[in-house]
Amino acid sequence: MYYGIYSNDSRDTGYQVAKRTAEIILACGGTPVFAKEFEGEFDAPDGTVFENFTKLPLKTIISIGGDGTFLSVVEKYRELDTEFVGVNKGSIGFLTEINVDDLEKDITALVKGNYKILERTQLEVQVFSKDGTLKGTEECLNDIMIVRGAKPHVTKLTLSIDGQKIERFHGDGLIIATATGSTAYSLAAGGPLLMPSMKDIIVTPICSHTFNGFTYVTGSDSVVRIDLDNFESAPMICPDGRSFVDLEPFDYIIIKRYSRVLKTVALKNDNFFSNVRKKIVQRGSFYEDR
Repeated sequence: MYYGIYSNDSRDTGYQVAKRTAEIILACGGTPVFAKEFEGEFDAPDGTVFENFTKLPLKTIISIGGDGTFLSVVEKYRELDTEFVGVNKGSIGFLTEINVDDLEKDITALVKGNYKILERTQLEVQVFSKDGTLKGTEECLNDIMIVRGAKPHVTKLTLSIDGQKIERFHGDGLIIATATGSTAYSLAAGGPLLMPSMKDIIVTPICSHTFNGFTYVTGSDSVVRIDLDNFESAPMICPDGRSFVDLEPFDYIIIKRYSRVLKTVALKNDNFFSNVRKKIVQRGSFYEDR
């Protein structure tokens, strides 16, 4: 079987983890495949293939880096019928299943098929001009942020869910997140934690300047609509942190569940909530650490 490897060299210095991953795959009888763009960048073990991921029936794509690397790999290859797993070379690694210290054990289990598949909900976002013209469509795994732009002006948005107007929002913006994205910006803005297998959609305000700055959790088939008011400084819309279309006054945004789930590898039986707690500890101190 073919196993794609995509490494972020700013995290994986000298592609050392990538090369070691390839060696373990080869030792287990699999074929490691590096994206064609990496050919000539380093000396790969004998038996390694350099090829466009879309040309081979990859069993799994292995991302080496942090959560940002994982999201960029998903963005490139989400339409392939394959599984994704991350090796953590970042700071937190909510999306990366494998720690470098467990590399041999976990990659061996991966090639031998000793794991479960977790199906994660993705989102689709469409932006329309005020006359109904489609300006752009994008998909994401974590979240869509509609946030204030270059100047610190209040962002004015109207939130509707399933055709019902919910709130006229003034503040820094809104985050529309999946369960996977509930551990990211939505959490920092006060949103709830959802287990990654859940299909619900979270709408979390950022610095709401109203008395109704609640987080909303919608059903999996809900349609979220956000209408922009007039503005002096344009807000930005960012699916999974990427740049998207330029927003104009009175544009409207439609967000719903994407038609395809993303299949990710689950090698461990860690409790989700305790695992989140452990990872957050790495960024600060709880009272018991003082």
